[in-house]
Amino acid sequence: MMVDSNLLLAGHLLIILSGVFIAFSNRFLSSQRDRLLAGLSLVLLGGFTVSTHTWWFHNKYHELGGNIGCSAFGSFSCGDVLANSDWNTVPFLGVPWGLMGMIAFAFLGFLTLSVRKDQNAKWAKTYLDIGYVTSGFGILIALYLLYVEIVPLEMTFCQFCSVAHLADIIAFVIFLKLRKLQGTDQWDPVASQAAKNFKDKGIKKTQRKNNSGFVKPTIRDEEE
Repeated sequence: MMVDSNLLLAGHLLIILSGVFIAFSNRFLSSQRDRLLAGLSLVLLGGFTVSTHTWWFHNKYHELGGNIGCSAFGSFSCGDVLANSDWNTVPFLGVPWGLMGMIAFAFLGFLTLSVRKDQNAKWAKTYLDIGYVTSGFGILIALYLLYVEIVPLEMTFCQFCSVAHLADIIAFVIFLKLRKLQGTDQWDPVASQAAKNFKDKGIKKTQRKNNSGFVKPTIRDEEE
């Protein structure tokens, strides 16, 4: 069971790392915008699947009341973290952190897929801003949960939770890069070039119109 869980964890991590590779490699897709959005989609998918896994572990523990088949190695013991009812629930809400992770990654995925669908929509920048702020807030939550693992749980770490936190940090970086890219010529090179050509054509047309009304003076006019 331990090997199986470790393989599943590797699967979640592979999805996330594949997204990173696509986002920051020039080997895929034609534009940086498309690479970042495609990579971000995979990163968020990996974050969603690993959050689903942590939620499953939480529910399985409360169902079985014992071994939940959660792998452990070194200081990592996700069973001790996820089975802890005092710390594996959102304060005031009382729901497992895994469920909150699923909701957060699903929401970020909705924003990302919407922007991929219509990159030049008026709301595209707003969606990127919301994704940036939401993933940034997720980092603050990750720091809080890291404190919980270090202090109250006495250096007991959940590897599945750590992978979810990693996905959120990567998503934050990609949202940041997308926000900087949006509004520049590199966001939509084809449209930017078309707009530039149209503007140049308009300038040339205006110049020809202005020059058409110019009458060169004759030699007699110049002598007088």
